[in-house]
Amino acid sequence: MEKLRRGLILLLILLSCCVEPYNIKSSTYQQVLVVEGFISTDLKEHQVTISRTSPINQPEFIPETGAQVSIKDGNSLIPLTESSPGIYLTPPVKGVVGDVYTLYITTQSGQQIVSDEVTLKDTPDIKDVYATYSTNIGGSGQAGVQIFLNTEDPTQTSKFYRWDYIETWEIQTPFESEFIWLGGNNVAFRDISVSTCWSSDTSNNILIQSTQGLSGDKITAQLIQTIPDGSASMRVMYSILIRQYALSESAYLYWQTLKKINESQGTLYDTQPGTVVGNLTSLNSSSTVLGYFDAGVIKEQRAFFSPKDFSAAGYIPPDYESICTLFTPTQVPSDQIGAFFAQPGSQGFEIWGASGAGPSTLFLLPKFCCDCTTLGTNIKPAFWP
Repeated sequence: MEKLRRGLILLLILLSCCVEPYNIKSSTYQQVLVVEGFISTDLKEHQVTISRTSPINQPEFIPETGAQVSIKDGNSLIPLTESSPGIYLTPPVKGVVGDVYTLYITTQSGQQIVSDEVTLKDTPDIKDVYATYSTNIGGSGQAGVQIFLNTEDPTQTSKFYRWDYIETWEIQTPFESEFIWLGGNNVAFRDISVSTCWSSDTSNNILIQSTQGLSGDKITAQLIQTIPDGSASMRVMYSILIRQYALSESAYLYWQTLKKINESQGTLYDTQPGTVVGNLTSLNSSSTVLGYFDAGVIKEQRAFFSPKDFSAAGYIPPDYESICTLFTPTQVPSDQIGAFFAQPGSQGFEIWGASGAGPSTLFLLPKFCCDCTTLGTNIKPAFWP
């Protein structure tokens, strides 16, 4: 999401410049409003985020608080409540395919903003998700696992698509920490394992495609994610939840412009996009409003992959166990463990094992060798097998 926000800031800069360079540290660009909102057919609290842009080299979320926000659905008005600074939620509501929605905002300073009418569009199912391993991706000489999907709309009406995803992977430490330090010289046996954890991340690239002009509304081998060789995410087991959206043509053009901006962040003048930033208009001000309000059906598909799926193609998962065996455990008398952890840099260690009565001696290793909570959570996701 932060990449999208930076792209919006760059887009504003491009639309304001011709030849003269622009100082992106200028505080004036912190005053531009950014609105992000989406209504789906899921019965839930739908979110609208309202914020102000920050300097491109100092990205931060600057919430727009105290706004009055509502969504018009036909003849009814759905009020939103600010649940946290800049985050506005509807009551639990379910969007309907074919219904028309309009977003209305009045900021605390009195600026009135309205979106174009958007029709909640249906989305076809994701047909299948699959992955391949290559030692020479696209002739680049780079190796990795690539995840693809196929989709098709039998009604031939979708034409414009967008995807995002949430990826989750399992982490297993080579060794297991048996003890936990409680402070001072107090140590106890662990009753909750920290040898297996899970970590997650979300997509930050814009993934779009169009079938306009093609003979059929069908997409084959759409690349969703590339996992480079040596990545810890494909060491044990990996899962990806892909979400598919069917867009209107105007929404597709918005995401396409934003994608071009994100891909040309090295220079402000590589791309000269069109002037339509989104579908939001300020009614009583000449100020630009960035962002997009949309509505649609979200179709999801989850897939799981493990190293053995790609072993025939030559994939070898990263070996962290051999790295950890190179470390000689640090031995600390149990009555000196408090003093040890009071030292600078000691927080990078964890108690692995012990010996003697009491115990009298504690063995410590770097945390990543025996405590996975530094890399994720040891609470198993509900969807994990």
